[in-house]
Amino acid sequence: MIKSLKNVLPVILIALAFSSYADGPKINPVSETAKSGNPEKKINWLSWEEMVKLNEKNPKKIFIDFYTSWCGWCKVMDRNTFEDTLIAQMMSKDFYCVKFDAERKDTIHFQNRNWVFIPGGRTGYHELAAYFMQNELSYPTMCVLTPKYELITPLKGYIAVPQFEPVISFIGQDFWMSEKKKNFEEYKVTYKSPRTTPWLPPQ
Repeated sequence: MIKSLKNVLPVILIALAFSSYADGPKINPVSETAKSGNPEKKINWLSWEEMVKLNEKNPKKIFIDFYTSWCGWCKVMDRNTFEDTLIAQMMSKDFYCVKFDAERKDTIHFQNRNWVFIPGGRTGYHELAAYFMQNELSYPTMCVLTPKYELITPLKGYIAVPQFEPVISFIGQDFWMSEKKKNFEEYKVTYKSPRTTPWLPPQ
């Protein structure tokens, strides 16, 4: 059914990310239908259901941002990284991007089974989120999938734009595939950003 591609980008999990928790107001992501044409200035965040329908017609890699309403670093990731125009253009080009509340209460029917909310702990979790996150429920966690819903890699914790940009470029161009024979550490060192001015975090 769904499988994980082992040993794809292990350095990303060690070198780039850290996880944290903080209370805060609930996130209300806006879901939009994927667009084409001019480069996007904002990421076209889709619901899970929208993404599945689009992927059936036009297969594409999938980027899922698993968040919770109480996760402070999820909000920082939204504000600092996902709001960046270049990041939005890169992600809109190469991925279907999904916002997924890892504590959502509804049932999702996917690949011939129902995935449900599991109560427990602080508030509980959704089975589908836990599945792709490999039962490591820290937030934010972002999971990148193939068009066949195979896990390419999880990306854990807050990742600022300068570190996130080469990662998303590497995955977006499929350099993670064994036949491409690309090494992420080498790619990161030689990566040249198309930015004309250095990135600064929003004030």
